[in-house]
Amino acid sequence: MAVLITGGYGQLGSWLAHQFASQDKEVIALDTIDKDLDYLKQIKSKITFVQADVLNFSKLVEIFIQYKDKIEGVIHTVAMTADPSFYGNPYYGLDLNLRGTINMLELARLFKIKKLLYVSSGAVYGEAKDKPGELTHSLHPADLYGASKAASELIGQQYENHFGLDFRIVRPYFFFGPGRLPSEQTQLFKSLLGPLESLPNLKLEKGADQRLGFTYIEDIAWGTYLLYQAENPKYKTVNICSEEPVSFLEMVRLAQKYSDKPTSVKIGPGKLFPRGETLDISIAKKELGFHPRYSVEEGIKEYARWVRENRKS
Repeated sequence: MAVLITGGYGQLGSWLAHQFASQDKEVIALDTIDKDLDYLKQIKSKITFVQADVLNFSKLVEIFIQYKDKIEGVIHTVAMTADPSFYGNPYYGLDLNLRGTINMLELARLFKIKKLLYVSSGAVYGEAKDKPGELTHSLHPADLYGASKAASELIGQQYENHFGLDFRIVRPYFFFGPGRLPSEQTQLFKSLLGPLESLPNLKLEKGADQRLGFTYIEDIAWGTYLLYQAENPKYKTVNICSEEPVSFLEMVRLAQKYSDKPTSVKIGPGKLFPRGETLDISIAKKELGFHPRYSVEEGIKEYARWVRENRKS
């Protein structure tokens, strides 16, 4: 049996594919584009690529018919994130985040797939002043992106209530790492980590006064894997991230430190996002045995190595 990962060659999806395939688990990577990612080469035999858009329901039905006897569960990672592009075309962003999720829930119902893990976001908490926890803080998104994630969570939970789907939610927070170069990232990470790729003219209008729980991508994949694999978990909604918030300015300093040709970054005063600094991961630690394996500096150092090996000449 296999786990189907939407966005299977995306930044998080590819590391989830790596995590499962490394444990000798078959993976069906559903994505719009096939990619030759270096960290998947040794385990490529365990990964089956299928090309589809999560908004193309008829194509998805064809795929699920083809693999109906092989899919044991689904991990849904596809989403448009809280980037200026989201607010430049909110209709598409909401359509992708909401209808894409509904399509996967409905396919799970139609094909009697027992488990679906939804990759949500800490954005559902909005601008919480303390470390928001799954049991102590309700959904209180502060922007359209967070609202689309919160709505998807609620819809998924009702699919569980009505149809018996084992619906699980992971809430990651501001992850970075191999899979995309800084130049291919959202404006936030392009600006903060652009020095690793020696990108010029890097700037953010705001952010000099903000700290966030930036987390290395392998830690997010590891925590997500643990929640998916858990037998009858006590809690089905789990925060996964670093407990230690790091400032935007410190992220830039570390990117410059590990760049062979560092470039400058201009960041204006104030906060870029209406977000709390980081999340409470007590449940992940107690129930799943999750602990971040990388500090932010260790993660940036690993990412710098990958960027050097994969950047465009």
